[in-house]
Amino acid sequence: MKTHVKSPMSTINPISATLLPGETPLPSAPAVVLDDGTNCIPQHFLSYQHTLKSVADIIAETHFDSKYVLFVDQDHGGIFIQIGIIGKDNYQPLEDQNAEKIVYGRRWRVEPQLPSSEIIQTAFLAILKAREHEVRELFKYKNAYQRVDNVTNAIKYHTTTPFSCHHDLPLIAMSRATNTESNEEPLSEACLAKAIEKVSYDYCSFKLNEVLMLSHEQVLIKLQVTKNNKTKLPEMQSLKDIQSIYFIVNELTENAVMYGLMDHLLSLSNRHVEENFTFKGFARFSRKQSVQRISALSAKTRVSVELNQDFANAFSHANYETDETRVPRINQGKLGDKITQQLKVHDIKFGILPKYS
Repeated sequence: MKTHVKSPMSTINPISATLLPGETPLPSAPAVVLDDGTNCIPQHFLSYQHTLKSVADIIAETHFDSKYVLFVDQDHGGIFIQIGIIGKDNYQPLEDQNAEKIVYGRRWRVEPQLPSSEIIQTAFLAILKAREHEVRELFKYKNAYQRVDNVTNAIKYHTTTPFSCHHDLPLIAMSRATNTESNEEPLSEACLAKAIEKVSYDYCSFKLNEVLMLSHEQVLIKLQVTKNNKTKLPEMQSLKDIQSIYFIVNELTENAVMYGLMDHLLSLSNRHVEENFTFKGFARFSRKQSVQRISALSAKTRVSVELNQDFANAFSHANYETDETRVPRINQGKLGDKITQQLKVHDIKFGILPKYS
C-alpha cells in the first residue's frame, strides 16, 4: 500500500470535496492521495477562518441524541456551542411532572482559527460534560437526620446528591467540614451492604453481592443492579432487569466504594457518548475504531514531503500567527501576581510568552 504526494492540481479527486466550511488550503500546500483515491490536503496545511455559519454547518453534521440539542450562536465574546438538554427535572418526582423542559449548559467558545476537527471535538466534549452533569444528579444517597419522628418514632431520612455539581464549593472549602477522617476504618461486609443500600441511581437500586480481595491494595466489588420502569438512561436501560456490575477500589471503606461506584457509572455514560456521537454518520470516538488503522491513516496524512522554501516560510508564518491569537494577557491583581511568580520559576525558551495588560 502506497501513499502518493501530488500537487493540489491532481485530478484523482477534487480537493474541494474534502474541505469543510471555513477551511482554505495554504498557498502551494502539498496534497496527499490516499489508497481509496481521496485527494486531500492534510489539516495542518490548511488555514481556518470560521464564521457563525461555517461552525453551524459543521455542527449540523453531528448527531448524538434528540434530547441533547447542539446550538451555535455568538455574542460579544464570539462564536460558541451550547447544549440544550430536554427531559424531566432530576430533583422533582416524575409523577409530579406533566411535561419535559429544556435546560442549557455552559457556552463553549470557538475561535475563528480553530481547526474543524477541534470544533467537532468541542461538540463531543460539550455533550460528554453535560451528560456527566446529569449523571451526577442521578446518584442519590439516603442520609439519616439526627432525630426521630415524634409521632411514629421512625428515623427521618433525606435523599441527597453528594456528587452533584451544585454544591457551594467556596463554602465547603472554607468550612473544611467534609474531609474524610484519614484513619477511616475498613467496613465489614455487613456494614458495607447497608451502605450500598443507601444508594439509588436513575431509579436503579444496588445490593452487595461479593467482595473479593485481589491484592493488599485492590478489592473487587460486585454489586447487583435492579432496574426500575422509571429508569431513563440508555446504558442502564440496556442492562438486564437484574444484572451485576464490577469495579475495583483500593480500600474497603464506604467513601472508597461510593467514589468507585460513581467512577463506574461515569464510565458507562462516557462509553455511551463515545459509541453514539457521530459526525457525518461516523463514530470517531467509538471503541470499534481500529487503533492500527487510525495510526496508519495518521502516518499517511503526515507523510514527509519536500516543501519548497516559499511554502515552508508561509507555513511557519501561518502557524505563528495562529499561536499568537491564543496568547492570553496577564492582568494586574492577585492572579496576575501568582502567574508572574509561576513563570519566573521556569526557564522558558520557546513559545510566545503572555503579554501584560
